[in-house]
Amino acid sequence: MLLGLETDPARRFEALFRKRAARGAGDRQLPKFARHEAHVAAVLAAGGFWAFSERRVGKDGAAVCLPMIAPPKA
Repeated sequence: MLLGLETDPARRFEALFRKRAARGAGDRQLPKFARHEAHVAAVLAAGGFWAFSERRVGKDGAAVCLPMIAPPKA
């Protein structure tokens, strides 16, 4: 009931998603091209990926936070 749906509609939506995923349709919300080798190569050729900065949390932890860090200039 994460989306606030009643149990029956939620079960129907989940069943539909699982059928689509089993057919190879996957999740439309996930960007397919972002995991594509040609996309990664193009981004790296253009200078690389931006990254989130990190801050230390406690002795051994880290938290992802802003600002974003630009890839190093070549």
